[in-house]
Amino acid sequence: MRGLLVIVLLCMSACDRAASTPDAREERTEPSASESASDESTPRASAGGDGTDTGDADRGEGDSDHDLRVDESPAAPEGSTVAATAARHGFSCRVPSIPIPRPRECVRGESYPACKWQMPAAPLSDGRYRRWRNTIVEHWWGRPSLVTFILASMAEFDRLHPDQVVAVGDLDAPGPRHQTHDRGVDVDLYVLGALLTENAGGGRYPSNYEGKSEEEVEALRVRVLDLAKVLAACANGAVRIYYNDEVVLERFHAWYDAQGFAPNPFGRPMQRHNSLHDFHFHVTIPEELPLHAMDPLPEGTEHPIARIEPPPPPGSAPNLSSRTRRPGEWAAVPRE
Repeated sequence: MRGLLVIVLLCMSACDRAASTPDAREERTEPSASESASDESTPRASAGGDGTDTGDADRGEGDSDHDLRVDESPAAPEGSTVAATAARHGFSCRVPSIPIPRPRECVRGESYPACKWQMPAAPLSDGRYRRWRNTIVEHWWGRPSLVTFILASMAEFDRLHPDQVVAVGDLDAPGPRHQTHDRGVDVDLYVLGALLTENAGGGRYPSNYEGKSEEEVEALRVRVLDLAKVLAACANGAVRIYYNDEVVLERFHAWYDAQGFAPNPFGRPMQRHNSLHDFHFHVTIPEELPLHAMDPLPEGTEHPIARIEPPPPPGSAPNLSSRTRRPGEWAAVPRE
């Protein structure tokens, strides 16, 4: 009888332990909605960053002799310097999927100036930018890093202000209009209707702020300031912007100084210049800025191979600019 009692007690103890231990299948709970969103979404890596990385996600051309400084690397490393820096400043600096023309010299591993990339045609950008009316396609070539910087920055700015039109002007455009634009690191940007004045053509430069309320002017300045912030983030803080609005300059410098960027090789990131910079940004980046991360092209799509066409002669109307001035008038016009 005592033996039977012991057996019963042991059985009861084992059953209690089994009941208090959850089944392994019951421990596997579904992730919460926030966890799922975190796993499935891409962190804001940067327009920059325009997330800004040093490689391109797809190789293109199928050649094995790519120069990874100027062409695509096998993967886009999310932890690269540009991407990591841009992420800390709240902006994404990643190039969306878009075919970027380049010559065969890039595929063969040659460097700038033999290897340049061209800004993709504006209709391919889903409205993120347009080409400035006085800029010819021969002046839309620059260093690969400049092109990815512009594309990443335009994508992020478009996310912030999808209704704002930005026109991309000259990249490499040596000639009578510029003292710069000859090293693959300069670009002119026009925030149409939002800068101090507008280049309306025919020598007319009306104010964009005259006749507007304080609230309307402030809204325009916010857009301009946001573009400057995106450009700085996508350049790791190594950027120079010529623009003449003292209000934007002061606010931008206050934001910039709070970001902890490394010393800027250009000095202050926004600087006043001649009156031409009332109606556009002149943006300069370092030659050594890394490529930004690039979303892969759709399967079966490649970056087009294109010949770098020489610009027209310096004295020609397209090179001079123009729909707004006659060649003889340029002697009295300040250059950038």
